[in-house]
Amino acid sequence: MRIATLLLFCTIGVGATASAQAQSLKPDQVYSSIAVRPISAPNPVQGADGRIHLAFELVVTNPSNLYITLDRVEATDGQGRSLASMDGERLKSMTKPFSVNAAPDVVPPGGMAIVFMDVSFAAGDTLPGKVSGRITATRQVAGPDGKPQKPPAGFPLPVTFSFTGAETGLGHPALAVEPPLRGDRWVAVNGCCDAITSHRGAVMAINGRVRVPERFAIDWVRLDQQDRLFTGDGKKLSDYAYYGTPVHAVAAGTVVNLYNDTDEQVPNSPTKGINTENIGGNMLVIDIGGGNFAFYAHLQRDSLKVGLGDRVTAGQVIGLLGNTGNSSAPHLHFHVMDGPSPLDANGLPYVFTRFVSRGIADLDAPDDPMEKGTPVRIDASRLGGSHSNQLPLNNEVVDFQ
Repeated sequence: MRIATLLLFCTIGVGATASAQAQSLKPDQVYSSIAVRPISAPNPVQGADGRIHLAFELVVTNPSNLYITLDRVEATDGQGRSLASMDGERLKSMTKPFSVNAAPDVVPPGGMAIVFMDVSFAAGDTLPGKVSGRITATRQVAGPDGKPQKPPAGFPLPVTFSFTGAETGLGHPALAVEPPLRGDRWVAVNGCCDAITSHRGAVMAINGRVRVPERFAIDWVRLDQQDRLFTGDGKKLSDYAYYGTPVHAVAAGTVVNLYNDTDEQVPNSPTKGINTENIGGNMLVIDIGGGNFAFYAHLQRDSLKVGLGDRVTAGQVIGLLGNTGNSSAPHLHFHVMDGPSPLDANGLPYVFTRFVSRGIADLDAPDDPMEKGTPVRIDASRLGGSHSNQLPLNNEVVDFQ
């Protein structure tokens, strides 16, 4: 009785106030059915293409009982001007659903998806102070079979709608560091920024927070003089000529985390014994200042040259490239993050002080050069030449002087 009476009083009160909005939304509000938010503020980084990239993610959750199809996703500035947009197949390729059997662009009732954004600017452009997401989407209802279908006549909401939200400021610019390796023909596998690689797509929840630690991570492998990754059948560590290459500190700092308790995996074979403790294999984390932590993973066991609390200098050899942890071939996994834990952190951008690019490797060729050890074709017309203070992009082949 108390509840019913209270509701009656509230209803009478609203009706008696001429200026009240009752249940109406304000002119700039839309009943959106979905909620959208950024995981973290984007940090500007200049890629080897000469453009400034803002790589960030929009988390889309659906607290309604409707099916929502994402038709178009835009990044806008503080004045609502469009900076970049995706629709159709491009939008599908940059959206990762987390619901079983969900189409890439459909967020089912109670479902979630992440849209991976790459907004780029010419080097001389003025960057916006804020970015937002403008979403255009379509509603469907669940039919008797539970599958989405067109809403019936008299459906009380607009079937297609658009709204702007998920506003965020920009983070600090990328940190300039020295390369972690030396020599030629290093390939930036699973690099940034315009595809959902195993790194960009590695979204995880730690203590209730969504984290993307590998946002700017690169797996570094090296081609031989014939542009092959390995010789033989690729199942022996000795088939990879670069196995055991010295790994260098990219900047001065202090060792704050390490692991040195796991053996080498067999290349070109399923990995074994992986857990959250050893997923990065034998590894080092070095605090390089300003809230930046450099992570070096998959090192050879007992090759670490430093211990916890040690100070290192830029260029110092800190370990040897190996094949430990979640690794199917020898490589150095390197990235910079905002905390000392390789899992409980968000990835931060960085640029290398200098490198020379040979072009972009075609790693999707029909002969599967990374799996079969055939020569990799390199498109020298793309991104070739000398670079300074830039981030190598996905599948770029570079020489570190």
